This record gives sequence, C-alpha cells and structure tokens, in this order.
Amino acid sequence: MAAFVSSFSGAKVGARAEFASEAVCARAPVRGSKNALVMIQGNAKASVNMPAKASTRGRRTVAFNARVARNRQAAAGIISTADDFFARSVTMQYKAFACPTGVYTPQCTEGTYKGAAFEKRAMALSAAFRLKQRSPAAKAHALFENRRRAIIASEHECHYEESLFVRYPKLAAAFVLGKAEAMRTCSRYVQPETVEEEYMAAAVDKQMKMRGARGGVYSSSCVEGNQKGQAEQARVHGLAAAFRAAQKSPAQKSGERYAAAKYGRLQFAHGCEHEEQEFNKYPACAAAMRSTAYGY
Repeated sequence: MAAFVSSFSGAKVGARAEFASEAVCARAPVRGSKNALVMIQGNAKASVNMPAKASTRGRRTVAFNARVARNRQAAAGIISTADDFFARSVTMQYKAFACPTGVYTPQCTEGTYKGAAFEKRAMALSAAFRLKQRSPAAKAHALFENRRRAIIASEHECHYEESLFVRYPKLAAAFVLGKAEAMRTCSRYVQPETVEEEYMAAAVDKQMKMRGARGGVYSSSCVEGNQKGQAEQARVHGLAAAFRAAQKSPAQKSGERYAAAKYGRLQFAHGCEHEEQEFNKYPACAAAMRSTAYGY
C-alpha cells in the first residue's frame, strides 16, 4: 500500500504536510509527473470540467454571433423581396377581379383629359415616397393596424392567411386596399341617395379627417401634390370619380351599397347593434369609415 501511495508525484507516507501561500492552480507542474493538472491563466475563466478550452470557446461564440447576424440580415432582405412580390400579386389579382373581361369600365378611368392618367401615376409615386418619411411610431402603428384590418377582412379565419399577414406587412396593406377598391367600398364610389345619408357621410368624413390631423395642420404625407395646382387637380379627379359612379347600372349600385354596409359592419361596428343599423341604413356612411392608419 505504501508503495502504491508513494508512486503519486513522489509523495512519502508519513512526511510532514507543507502548505504554501500560493494557489495550487498557480504552481508549476512537477516535471515528469503524469497526474499534474494544468490550469489556464489570464483573463479567461477556467474550470475543472473545461481546463484549457475557454479561449477557443470565446472565439467560437463571437464567430457564431457574427454568422447569426449575417443570416438575419440576409433573411430580412429575402423577406422584404417576398413581401413586395406578394403585394404586387394581390394587387394584380384584385385588378383582374375588378375588370374580369380585361377592359376597364368608365369607373376605372383615371382622368377626363389627355395626360391625366400619367399625372395620377406620378401622384401615386409621390404619395408612396412621402409615406416613407413618416416617424417610426407612425410606421409601427400602420403596420399593426393594417395587419389587424387584413385579418378581419379575410373573414374565413384561415390560419395560413393570417400568418402571411403577420409575416408580410406590405401584403397586409395591399390586401386591405385591394379588397376595398375591388368591392367599391369607398366614399367616392358609394354615393348618397338621400339628404340624410349625405349629411351622415359628410359628418363621418369630417371626423376621419380631424382624427388624421388633430392639430389642424396636415402632415407631409397628407399633401395632395408636390407642385402648384396638383391639389386642385386631385379634388377635380375626386369629383369626376363621383360623377362616373352615378353612371353605373342599378344592379351595380345596389351591389356596391350592400358591400359598403358589410364593410362597415365587419371592420368598424365591433358588435354594436346600433352602429350596424346605421351602416345598413346609410351605406355611404359606412363607406366613409377609414382605419387610423389611413394616409390623408
């Protein structure tokens, strides 16, 4: 037994124990010893379980975090491209739905004189540019508001569609706008038929605009043009759209009024019986309702 014990680093049985002031980990290993434990020194944290792997582990962690960051950036670019693609696809499908024969009706005409269509496209690009100048808070609010409106508008509670709206915000916005335009649930399309309905629609439109510009001053996203005269042109185009809406057949008018009432009940009535009755009685009032993310 003594021979077995004395084989460890030359220890002698019965010898007096000597204690040094320095730590055992700091001692130099005995040359020729096979059982000496070597601890790493420096700023790296060592343990008995991982004696000499801390520095390598730190480098690997930094490399892994950098790789994850690069992958996230690449994924964000891919998702943004896919979002644009889905938004364009939804817009194209709703345009095809609005014009199933491939020929635009007078309601879809973008102007009443030469060059008006090009002006409308230029104003749409200008409006899209101004929307990008909004504050981060306004952009975040619009993202969640459009997502909520799109999930409500999908109606049939499809989990797959809802997951697409959550993942792709531009798709959600295009879905809300495209469906409203295709079903003609807009105040420019649904015209009042009585004096009472006209008054109710004007009152709702005034409230929506006051909510969009609480201080009485419109923001940069509310400007109707970028040069002199374009605001007046936009108002003329709105009146022309309302005039063309009156040229539709009685069946089209009835269908659009029904769709507007359904749009108001689904999006804004929130289960209130009184509001549902108002929307059923005055479809133009329902068509004048807008979400809080609407850009005036």
